[in-house]
Amino acid sequence: MRCCLVLALANALLPPTTHVRSRHWLCAERRVWQSRKLGSIDALQLATAPIDDAAADACTIAVRAIGLNYADIFSVLGLYSAANEVLAAAPTSSGFVPGLEFAGVVEDAGPEAPYKSGDRVFGFTRFGAYADRLTQRAAFLRKIPDGWSFAEAASVMVQGMTAYYGLVELGNAKKGSRVLVESAAGGVGLQTLEICAKLGCRAAAVVGSDAKADVVRARHPEVKDIIVREFTPDAAYRAALDSFGLIDVVMESLGGPWFDEGLSRLAPRGRLIHFGATAAYGAARGGLLKWPGLVAAYLRRPRVDPGELTSTNRAVFGFNLIWLTGEEDYLAEVLDGMAGVLLDRPPLVGRTFAFDALPDALRHLQSGSSTGKVVVLVGE
Repeated sequence: MRCCLVLALANALLPPTTHVRSRHWLCAERRVWQSRKLGSIDALQLATAPIDDAAADACTIAVRAIGLNYADIFSVLGLYSAANEVLAAAPTSSGFVPGLEFAGVVEDAGPEAPYKSGDRVFGFTRFGAYADRLTQRAAFLRKIPDGWSFAEAASVMVQGMTAYYGLVELGNAKKGSRVLVESAAGGVGLQTLEICAKLGCRAAAVVGSDAKADVVRARHPEVKDIIVREFTPDAAYRAALDSFGLIDVVMESLGGPWFDEGLSRLAPRGRLIHFGATAAYGAARGGLLKWPGLVAAYLRRPRVDPGELTSTNRAVFGFNLIWLTGEEDYLAEVLDGMAGVLLDRPPLVGRTFAFDALPDALRHLQSGSSTGKVVVLVGE
């Protein structure tokens, strides 16, 4: 922040033709949370790192809020292959900086970027968001809607695109579709329910506690089917799904036996969208303690019989949002589609943490007790 004040003073004092665009000579470093060896949240260390100049189609952002995602936990535990590849390619003097989404203020914009200094933006990045400043291409940025806080803006990009891509692009949900939404009180779940309401789908919301059921009722009173699950599918859970009927789209993020239950409930032409396994792997701990649970979860992982899918005319889709960064034009389409249905009202921010307490924020998300979005606030 001090370097940005220096920049503002320099631009105020210098003639207009000599205004400072690049700040490398003023504030070449930024603060980041990074790991040099993945495997534990405890391996995250607060460090300083250089920041790149804004390229012709990019902006330098003063980050004000960082949205956390389960992919961040998998990354720091060394369970995310894309994160492992980034660390392997990093210089030995630096580490892996997690984080997929952020919101902040444009400090510097390249001549081909449709933004200017002072614009409030939110964005997506292929890792690197755990920082107080970053540079990102304009294609991965959008302006923050009027009236939204930075925390709210940092809560919509990744989980909103996940919900939209899974439900609409892959799930082909439309008016009248029956949709089963697992982890419905979390960020992706609430965004999925938001889209269901816009499309006219009938949704059943699966949550892990009565308190989370109350969150869903308060946010989405139109949802009448709310199922409080136990540690494993039981008779009450199955009876609730029997009552709901055959399902057109399952937004499946738990894994393990929940995957099997969702698949067995699909209607003909139904689609199960698998984008996570938080029940199977999300509670994994760091260090050697993670391996027993991971091995057990791996041995119990669901098996899908392609022949059965054929005979019942059903489909299973799996996706990882990070790979869309390699298809920029299509990613822009997904972003625009998400914005068309999810920017009418701010998402639910469940809890915020200070930047210096970022590891604690990850542990809170890992605990499974969070509702809405967990957000880290940076600076002012």
